[in-house]
Amino acid sequence: MPATPAAALAQMVPDALARQNTIAPLMASLAAIAAKPGVLPEPVLRAAIQVLGQRVQLPPGGPTGPQLETAVAKSGVYLEAALARGLPPAADLKSGLVALKGALATWFGGNPAPVTPARQAAPPLRGMPPRAEPVELPPLPEGPREAARALHSQADAALSRLKLMQLASLPDADPARPVAPELRVEVPFLVGQDLVLAQFQVFRDGARRKTEGKRGWTMRFAMTLPAAGEIGAEIGLLGRSVSVALWAADPDTSARLEAALPELAPALAALGLEPGAVRVRNLPPEAPKPATGQYLDSRR
Repeated sequence: MPATPAAALAQMVPDALARQNTIAPLMASLAAIAAKPGVLPEPVLRAAIQVLGQRVQLPPGGPTGPQLETAVAKSGVYLEAALARGLPPAADLKSGLVALKGALATWFGGNPAPVTPARQAAPPLRGMPPRAEPVELPPLPEGPREAARALHSQADAALSRLKLMQLASLPDADPARPVAPELRVEVPFLVGQDLVLAQFQVFRDGARRKTEGKRGWTMRFAMTLPAAGEIGAEIGLLGRSVSVALWAADPDTSARLEAALPELAPALAALGLEPGAVRVRNLPPEAPKPATGQYLDSRR
């Protein structure tokens, strides 16, 4: 029995790295299943609807603060922490994935043989900037048994990725290698009828020391929009001072962001913030080299 939650998570890293993928293929498959309610039995359909219910419908003006707060709380990264505090199980994404896998395994008569995706998304490693590159969405097999097998593998991949996000969100246990703790979450948004996965990373800015009792924070996010391609931002906050760096993988989208930039600073000021540097980068942020032994230590 692992001595700590961190040790328990670390034991699953090699397997999770091999099996992880974003939840996008599963969401697409579940939407197809929900449109054909007679394909799989009622317990599987109920579990599928629970997972689909984790999608956040984006209003035309974008997400509100309370919407984002609820989405992060239901992302699944806090499930075990809440249970450890004696709180009742939450109807979050992780509990929904576990229930779906269980319902599929029960109907299948055990865990079916996995279906390997043609391409996996990059894993969510601590310290790496979030990216939201397009993910292959394979068609769901027609036969009920093969469909159940694909759903089970997709749910397992999404659950493995969520576990990696939990591990990336834990503080470093090695005092000789201090790394600021961060929060990694993946939030499924609905933009009209399109599924858009937003990758979020929030961390204490180590370069900004405590100044007059203030704490510096950085939030990064990335998402791929159907009409704009992959876009993202890095937002730094120190007290009420805020800096924003936007980026887009598509040059035309980057040009449109640049053209709209003069509107951003007044909008931030209207929220009571003090705009600092506000700019557009022409390229996504460069990924730093992972810390030596970031996952090697956890595989011992």
